[in-house]
Order: sequence, then C-alpha cells, then structure tokens
Amino acid sequence: MKLLATACLALAASVGLAFAGGPVVVAPEPEPISAAPAAAVHDWSGFYAGLSYGKTSADIAFTPGISFDFEDGSVAGLYAGYLFQRGAFVYGGELAYGKVRETFLPGFNGDDEIGHVLDLKARAGLAANRALFYGVLGYSQSTYVEPPLLEFDLDGIVYGLGAEYAVTPRLSVGLEYLSRDLSGTATGGVAIEADTRVDTLSLRVGLSF
Repeated sequence: MKLLATACLALAASVGLAFAGGPVVVAPEPEPISAAPAAAVHDWSGFYAGLSYGKTSADIAFTPGISFDFEDGSVAGLYAGYLFQRGAFVYGGELAYGKVRETFLPGFNGDDEIGHVLDLKARAGLAANRALFYGVLGYSQSTYVEPPLLEFDLDGIVYGLGAEYAVTPRLSVGLEYLSRDLSGTATGGVAIEADTRVDTLSLRVGLSF
C-alpha cells in the first residue's frame, strides 16, 4: 500500500512539473540558404563577322626618289573570322577588307590614291570574361595609283593591337590599331619601287554565330 502511494505521488509530481514548465516549443529548422548563381562567363569561340570604320595615315618612299606623307583619310570595311578559346587564351584567324578614301599625296591634284587594304590576320590574346585584349600579325595587300602612268601593287606584313567588349552574348564592339609595311614595283615596265606604310585606327562592330 505504501509502495502504491509512493508511486502515485511521484507520478503526480512529474505531471505537475511538466505543466508548470508549459508546453515545449520546438524551434523550426532553418531554411537552407541557396548560393547566388555565378555570373555567366562569355565564350569568345566561334564564327564572327562585322563592319568597321576608321581613320588612316600613310607615307610612301620611291626608289629612286624621295618620300612623301599622305593626307589623312578614312577607311570603311568588313571582316569575318573564327576564334578558339582555351581557358582565358583566345586565338584564331580573320580576313578583312577596307576601302580607303581621301588618302592622297599633297600636290598631286588629288587624283592619286591608296585604293584598299586587304588583311589576312592571325589574332591571339587574353579574355577577361566580356573583355578581350589581343595582338595581330599577318599578311596585307594594297594598291597605290598615280594616274595616268603609275600603278603599284603593294604587299607586306600587318601587325597591331586591339580590344573588344561583348555587349551581349552575340554583339561586340571594339577598337583596333593596325600598321602595314608594304612594298612593290610599278606596273607597265616603269622601274620605280615604292615602300609604303599604312596605319589605321578603326571602330569595329561585330556579331558572333
């Protein structure tokens, strides 16, 4: 009888303590914190094409003869190429054509001119996501005409630097400086050689595919 009474008193005491402490509140588990999505890295690889417009400066040295500086002119052109990307290293090739205007020698009545520039270029550089910085080295061809007698077919090397920025995954804008060291002999049996330097600074707008 005493054992039963003792058990009842213990049970009553434990129930009283439970009610005295109030209901037990279980804290909700914290919701998992999702990491912010990483910014997309621009991919420079693939085919691209675009338009360019810029300014020219040039000079020419005749052999035998003397040297002249051309009046500064303009160049409008188009280009197309293909790039590969390995990590941050970007490389590829490009073919570009530019029509040169108003680049003539002072005192020659303005009818002489550099006709065009045709560049086959290797490009290589480093990408920093949407920005690309690169160098250029390749082959260039041009013509210089001095009516009515002289016409020069010129060729040589082209080299330079450029920077490009991807405005969208497909649209890019850039700035490119190129220098061309060209030489050639007058056609028509006239024994005159010419060494020409043609520099261009162009704004480029391109699309990738």
